[in-house]
This record gives sequence, C-alpha cells and structure tokens, in this order.
Amino acid sequence: MRNFYRQPPGHRSAGYSLVEVMVAVGIVSFGIIAMVSMMPSGLNTFRTSMDRSISSQIAQRIVNEARQTDFATLTGFAGNSTSSYKYFTDEGDETTIGAANQIYVARVDITKQVTIPGTIAFTNPSMAQVRVRIANRPRVTTALQGNATTSNSPSVTDFTALIPKM
Repeated sequence: MRNFYRQPPGHRSAGYSLVEVMVAVGIVSFGIIAMVSMMPSGLNTFRTSMDRSISSQIAQRIVNEARQTDFATLTGFAGNSTSSYKYFTDEGDETTIGAANQIYVARVDITKQVTIPGTIAFTNPSMAQVRVRIANRPRVTTALQGNATTSNSPSVTDFTALIPKM
C-alpha cells in the first residue's frame, strides 16, 4: 500500500507553515487594534468640529438679525443691557424651549453705549455690542438660570460683534 502523506525526497510543499501564518495574523491584528483604538479620538474630534461649525453658523445668524434690526429697536429697551435665549436643533434650526430635538442654547446679550477701549476710554452711544454665548447640550433649567452659559463650561462658545448706528 502506498503512503500518500509522504513526499518524495527534494520536493517541498507550496503552502505556508503554521508559524508563518501565526506571525502574519499577529502583525495584522496589531495593526487593526491600533486603528480601532484611534476611533474614539477621531469621533471626539469630529463632534467638536461639528459643534464649533454649527455654533458659528448660529452666532452669525443672530448677529446678522441684530444688524438688520433698526438701531432704536435694538437698543430701545430699559436699562443698559438685556438678555434673551434662543434654542436650536443639531442642524442649527431654531426651535422652542424643551423641544426633543433641542441641542444648542444661545444667550444673546445686547449692550448699548459700548465703552471702546483705547488710550482714552469713552462711551459711544452710537454703537451697540451683541454678545452671543452658545452652550452645547445644556440642561434646560440650568441654561435658563444662566449657569450653563458661563465661560467655565467647556461646551460654551462666545461670539461678539459691534453694531454701529446707521
């Protein structure tokens, strides 16, 4: 009876040995583990950049609305400054307070008679300052009290614009 497992002398098999396969699997798995471990960092960076982009779009929209408002209407309230809140979705569309899709809260502060810094500081009655503070994913009750829009919170972005009287 002939032995089918025995190779003739000088003949080598064309396959890979078990050791070669295990070394290749180890190298590939090391690379895959390295790539998978970088995913949370990449996703966090992506989320941060999206938040900044949408926050700047919201702030730009609010400042443009203030620029298009009549100066007397913009500064015609009692007192020297006022605050109001606006609420936005994850795409930057305005929504109502407490809506299920509310992601951003913008606090809009308008100050009339802005003090312009310089060598001689003076108050300019023909200029108003619009300050927009945007908080990402704050608790609604905290945002209404103003605590979520402090500069200590990492999710808050500030934007400021000066609007002259035309």
